[in-house]
Amino acid sequence: MAHIRVRPNGRIQFDLHLYGQRFREGSKQMATPKNLKLAQATLKQMNAEIDLGTFQYRDYFPNSKKVGLFESLQREKYPDRLYPFFNDFANEWFERQKGNWKSSYQSVVRNTLEHYLIPHFGNTLVSELSLSQVEFFRQTLQESKKDSGERKLTNKRINNILWPLIAILSLAAEEHDFKYPFRRYRSLKEEKADSKPMTMEEVRCFLECCDEQWHDYFLLRFWTGMRSCEVHGLHWEHIDFDHRLIRIRQNYVNGEICDVKTPKSRRDLQMCDTLYAALKRQWEKRENDSPFVFPSNTGRGLDTHYISQRVWHPTLAKAGLQRRRAYETRHTAAVLHIAAHENPLYISHKLGHSDTKLLFEVYAPYVANASRQDGIAFNNMMLGGAA
Repeated sequence: MAHIRVRPNGRIQFDLHLYGQRFREGSKQMATPKNLKLAQATLKQMNAEIDLGTFQYRDYFPNSKKVGLFESLQREKYPDRLYPFFNDFANEWFERQKGNWKSSYQSVVRNTLEHYLIPHFGNTLVSELSLSQVEFFRQTLQESKKDSGERKLTNKRINNILWPLIAILSLAAEEHDFKYPFRRYRSLKEEKADSKPMTMEEVRCFLECCDEQWHDYFLLRFWTGMRSCEVHGLHWEHIDFDHRLIRIRQNYVNGEICDVKTPKSRRDLQMCDTLYAALKRQWEKRENDSPFVFPSNTGRGLDTHYISQRVWHPTLAKAGLQRRRAYETRHTAAVLHIAAHENPLYISHKLGHSDTKLLFEVYAPYVANASRQDGIAFNNMMLGGAA
């Protein structure tokens, strides 16, 4: 059972006796009539859950150091349970599935389990997880704010956090023979990401302000639209000067070489004179036996976070340009190639897209005249002018 006590300093304290152990949790609330009334309501709810056997310590004291002790005692009390706890089954699921994923994605899923799902659902039996619990948890994620007042997590990020939970419960329901609880679950509608491509003048300004060490690196990104991980994983064996080809064969993510993102990402890019000259400069000034075209100081591939924080953003500030992600070099390459009236199939191949659909859905609005989607041709025709 649980009780309320008032400490000598006048603050409210909860005193609980659970599984033969005493738990005391102080609060920052002074024992005013209003606060005592609220505490009594909380106490009533706690005791009801204790009587029903559904009380979870972390629901009331999520940051308490005693959460682990409570959960350990709780599990010892019911050793003959029919179903596993969520954290046990989640860890088992991860070990069974990780062989299907790249190491970088393994890290993403592991992080999701350790920072979101296991802390919240870990001490719940898989058979007792309900749709309402997940919806309340999702609402908490949606309402979390940064210090600036902006949302901390996008709908897309929340969907990605909850995907492992759905997969885990689906497998658990099948293997332990209980009713799957999420048949009516629907993912959040994801916001369309806004891209901020740079204009030709802004690209020139950026390259003029860029340190010489990084000039050719960013030139390659602006000219080809290669992903950060593709540029960072580029080896000299993939540079064919004789046929003027850049062969995209691997990525460099979290300090490891891995496969490209999709089958279409494995591609050969033609070098124009500008790219040929830039890569020749890199070849001539290499100082070690590193296989990387753009090595770090240690001879390994570059770290994406380092490039973003130590090179990209400082250069934007120096050039007086709007703050944006380094990934915008890819969007910029797409937009400027469309503006130059390059063949859409050629551009899609350069970017590693499976077709031209994404090209026109995402990038064409930025260069309406080039894509003939501005309505001017129709207007001129209706007015009897030349298209």
